[in-house]
This record gives sequence, C-alpha cells and structure tokens, in this order.
Amino acid sequence: MLKRLRSLALLVLFTSTATPVAAQRMDSLWIIRAGKFAGQNVRLNPDLATRRSSKFLRISKLKGDARYVAWSPSRLPAPVAFRSGRGISEADSMAFWSILREMESDMGMRLFEPAVLSDGSDPSDIIVVDTKNMPNDDGMTMVTWSTPGGIYDARVFVRSAATLRNARVVAHEMMHALGFGHTSAWSSIMNPGASSPSRLTADDVAYAQYALESRAGTDRSDMWERLALAIERETPQREQRTIPQTCLVTVVDDCFRPLRLTGLERLER
Repeated sequence: MLKRLRSLALLVLFTSTATPVAAQRMDSLWIIRAGKFAGQNVRLNPDLATRRSSKFLRISKLKGDARYVAWSPSRLPAPVAFRSGRGISEADSMAFWSILREMESDMGMRLFEPAVLSDGSDPSDIIVVDTKNMPNDDGMTMVTWSTPGGIYDARVFVRSAATLRNARVVAHEMMHALGFGHTSAWSSIMNPGASSPSRLTADDVAYAQYALESRAGTDRSDMWERLALAIERETPQREQRTIPQTCLVTVVDDCFRPLRLTGLERLER
C-alpha cells in the first residue's frame, strides 16, 4: 500500500505541468526539478533530441499522438534483478547499486529497486541484468515498447561481472533500460563513444525529467480514456468502439557503437 501511495504521489508530481509532445517542438527553458542540478536552467530542444543523429528522446505514436518512450512515473522505481548463475559477487552487486544510487542522486528521484528472479523465469516487468560474451562491446541493452510508449522486456547485458563496477557503462546501459537512446547533441552519458562522461550531465537530467513529465501527462490522458471506454461498454445502446491492437517495438542498443534496430518495426536510424 505504501509503495502504491508513493507511486501515485510521484505521478501527481509529474502531472502538475505535463505538456503533450506535439506542443513542445520549439526551444523552451527547463528548470531542473530536483537532484544534483536542482534549480539549474537548461534550454531544451526536443527536435534536436529526437532527430536521426540524436535519439535520446524516442517517440512512439498512438492514434496520431506522439508519445515519449519511457517508464511511466507511476511504475517507478523499476525493479532490477541479476540473472542467477553468472558469477556476480556481492562486491559486484554493491558496486552496481552504488552507481544506480548515484544516477538517482543526479535525477533527484528513485529510479530502481532490487528484485529477485526465480530460476527459469523471464518476467517482462523487471529489468534483467545479465552477462554476455561480447568481443566488441562492453554492454548491450534490449528494450521493447508498446505503441503508447510503455517499456517492456528491458534486458541489460554486460561483458563480464567486473563490468558492473564500470560507472560509465552501467549508467549508459541503465539509461537505455529506462527508454533513452544515444545522442551526440550535447555532452552526455549517452554519447556513443568511449569518451562520454561517467555520469549524467545537467542536459541528460533535464531532458529525462522532461520526458518523464510528458509521459505522466499522456498516461493520465489514457487513464481517463479507458474510464470513458469502460462506461461505454456498460451502456448497451451506445455504439461500441474497437480498441486497436498494440504493436511492440524492440531495439538493441550497443554501448559505444552505432544503434542497431530489430523487432516488429524498424525505426528511422
């Protein structure tokens, strides 16, 4: 119950000034809400953050409405679990969670919480961290989202358990798991190169907070539409509407390499 109340409070915080994506296509001044850079002004350019060469903000479209791809604030903190049997030690885990707490300190909000995977399970609502033999990459993240922009099946792979101690790789991949892509438009933890910063920058925080606030607004709009549709269904004399099938999009993000896409849809590179 306490977790639900915390999630609802977070949703209220982000819906106070939420603005649809389409209404914010030009530069605007963003005051960072909380965290390490609280109070700092950052000039946002959503067009710059969504163009082909800079996909920090990913967009999905539902019935013509553009939605930012991200976890809903009401679903944060997102559960994170290690795949068992990968040789991840207690020290590796502690280092990993220390990096995640640093990310939360930068963002000014809880983003992640520990979870446990049962043997053989593969839940879609948990960010699963695993190891994978990758000769050319330190990390790789697979993320699937629905047409409304909700995240599913976030899977983070690192080259070895020791990589869990690398702040730059961990923060980069976990930002992918939250729904954010590469960018070269500003100095960012999401720069696709080995010279990227080792933690979130003020611009990263500002754009991420902006995307989460926008998601909260669209989530609230969707909630009211679902409630209205439920009333319609309970009223026999009114014409019933057909709910469109949800289309899932999967992307594979290679850490420090060009973005590679797979899945049911191929997005513009």
